[in-house]
Amino acid sequence: HHHHRRRTATAAAARGMASASAKAKAKMYQARRRVLLNVVLHACDISNPCKRWDLSYEWSNRISKEFFNQGDREREEGLPVSPNMDKATADQCDTSINFIDFIVGPMFAAVRRLLPKAEICVSGLQSNRNVWYQRLEKKKQNSKGVPNEEDAQAHRKKWEARNDAFSEILATARRQADEARPKGSPSPLQTIFSVPALSSHPSRSPSPSSRSGKKESKSQSHSQRPKTTTAPKKQKMMSNQRGDDTFEYCMLT
Repeated sequence: HHHHRRRTATAAAARGMASASAKAKAKMYQARRRVLLNVVLHACDISNPCKRWDLSYEWSNRISKEFFNQGDREREEGLPVSPNMDKATADQCDTSINFIDFIVGPMFAAVRRLLPKAEICVSGLQSNRNVWYQRLEKKKQNSKGVPNEEDAQAHRKKWEARNDAFSEILATARRQADEARPKGSPSPLQTIFSVPALSSHPSRSPSPSSRSGKKESKSQSHSQRPKTTTAPKKQKMMSNQRGDDTFEYCMLT
C-alpha cells in the first residue's frame, strides 16, 4: 500500500511537470508569435524597394519630394536641415541604395530565412538596387568636372565592396534557409504558428439545455458529437499557407 501511494504521487508529479512544461512551451511560442508578427508588420512598412520598379520608383520620388519640402521649411525656420533632406546635397540614388543596404536588405534577409515566399521580395529588392546603382554611376559619369584617378579608384573600390557585401547577405540568407528546411517541409514561420497557443480554446458557455437542467441521453449526446477527423489539422495547415500568401500579397501591394 505504501509503495502504491508513492507510485501514485510520482505519477501525479510527472503529470504536473509535463503540464507545466507544456504551458511554458506554449507561452514561449506565444511570445515568439508576437515578435514575428511585429517583424512581418515592419517588413511590410519598409517594403517599397521590393515592389516592381515602376511602383517603387514612383513612391521613392514622392518621399524624396516630401523630404526636400521638409528641408526647405527647416531652412526657412532657421533650423538645422535633417539628413537626406537638403536638396542641394542629397542624392536620391545614393539615399535609396543606403536605405536598401542598411535597413531593408538585412530585414528581408532575416525574413527570407523564415518565409520561403519572401524570395519574390528579395529578388525584387536586388533588381531595384541594381537599377539605382546604374543610375548612380551614370549620374556620376555625366557630372561636370573630371575626378582625378585616385578619387575614381577609391569610388570604384567603395562600391565594389558595397555591392559584394549586399549580394553576400542575400546569398547567405538563401543558402541558410534552403539548408535548414528540407524540401516540402513547413516554413519556420508555419512551424511556430502551428504550436497551440496558451489559450487557443476559449471556454464555452453552457448550452441552453444544460442551463435548463435537461440532460441528454447517451445516444443523443453520441449522435450529436462531432466525428473526430483530421480536418482541423488540415485546416490549420491551410490557414498557415494562407498566411504565407497574405505576406506575399502585402509585399506586392
